[in-house]
Amino acid sequence: MTGDRPASEAKHTYKRVAESLRAEIDSGDLPAGSQLPTHFELVERFRVSRATIQRALKDLQKAGYVNSEQGRGVFVAGNPGSAVTSSANGVSHRQDSATARSGETVDFVAAIEEAFESDVVTIDAFCLTAESLNGALLMQMQRIMSGQPAPRSIRVRLVLPSPATSLAVPQRVDEPKDERPLDRLRRLTNMHTYGLVNSLKDLRERNYVASVELVVRSVRITPVHKLYVLNGSRGVFGYYRFMERELGVGGGDTIQIYDVHGVDAKLFNLEGEFLEESERWFQSLWETIAQDEEQPLFE
Repeated sequence: MTGDRPASEAKHTYKRVAESLRAEIDSGDLPAGSQLPTHFELVERFRVSRATIQRALKDLQKAGYVNSEQGRGVFVAGNPGSAVTSSANGVSHRQDSATARSGETVDFVAAIEEAFESDVVTIDAFCLTAESLNGALLMQMQRIMSGQPAPRSIRVRLVLPSPATSLAVPQRVDEPKDERPLDRLRRLTNMHTYGLVNSLKDLRERNYVASVELVVRSVRITPVHKLYVLNGSRGVFGYYRFMERELGVGGGDTIQIYDVHGVDAKLFNLEGEFLEESERWFQSLWETIAQDEEQPLFE
């Protein structure tokens, strides 16, 4: 448990790891061209998650301290501390940069894992079924129950499409009024939402986390994107891509439906003004047209 761990320390664990490795590079303990310890060795040394190590190494790479070579490992750069960029006229130059860039692709499970290093975890989510969120939180629950540090509190605000709304997708191609695709979506949404409920409830009832809250609201719109705001300091955003596919409806029968790619959608990191505007957008949705479901599920 992490009851005595300062929130600021937990929130910036990856920065502490990056600064420690950067100091070793600057001092010459890790000279140019030398290989850094493996991810496993760094996890053991710093007693943090693999996602934290990956984030720290990513920051070091952006700052020009290390280079990652596929299949070989991570090596100290020849000129540590200078990151190569290209100007508008195509001329290369070097600049210091240790901050993550908005718009880069991101691994959602790793982003959630990093968020759970804070003592106070907050997640605001707008999505179609909560499948990705349920899967990622289940992994954090398993980590915590296996002995990894746990936050003091978790608060999740989730906005989903209203089950009473006839959504644009999924929809049968040749008969839009066929309710079977939407019925299937509603069952999936219920399954993943109550999966979230059970995971979070278990963490509280087993005394792993002192305070847990999940509030679900619904809106009468079809989501065309997914948005997650993590701890108020990082955003994850992705578009749902539309497609036509086959759906089994029982008895060996199939129908063609319009649907979306969701779980495997490419996700992007949000920071700066994009993140701030996304937070305002979510809050405006939450305070206006989003309606309470059967919540709070627990207090």
